[in-house]
Amino acid sequence: MSGNWRQNWRRQRIERGFPSACKKCGAAAEIFTSKTAKNPGRLFHGCPNGSEEDKNHLFKWTDESAVEEIDDMKILYDEKIGHLELQSQRCEDGVRSFEKKIEDLGDALAGFEKEMKEMKELVHGYEKNVKSLKKMVVCGVGMMIVYYYFAM
Repeated sequence: MSGNWRQNWRRQRIERGFPSACKKCGAAAEIFTSKTAKNPGRLFHGCPNGSEEDKNHLFKWTDESAVEEIDDMKILYDEKIGHLELQSQRCEDGVRSFEKKIEDLGDALAGFEKEMKEMKELVHGYEKNVKSLKKMVVCGVGMMIVYYYFAM
């Protein structure tokens, strides 16, 4: 039981993934091949200053490090995918919002075009009225001239 506790405690102190240096002495991690009967040929990261007698230096199985690296990459990948999906959703929402605004602007433009057409019709009507008024004024002035000419 105490061996498992020590092993778990030791694993918690070791960084996840491939270790870069020994926490005890700071030496760069190296890859070694196990020559034990229990793990023959198995690769491990270790401290060049460590030994079987000095268990406080870096020791970590390379295959376990690789699995941790892959797990961490999967987590990062999933986070990135989640972030990208969120960004994609925000973009889609933005596009829908702009499409709605464009549609609203199109409706407003159609309304302005209708108002412009009505205003042109009003102006055309006013032009007719102005022409009629001009004719009336010319007629009135002409009548005044005739009256003035004959009355005097």
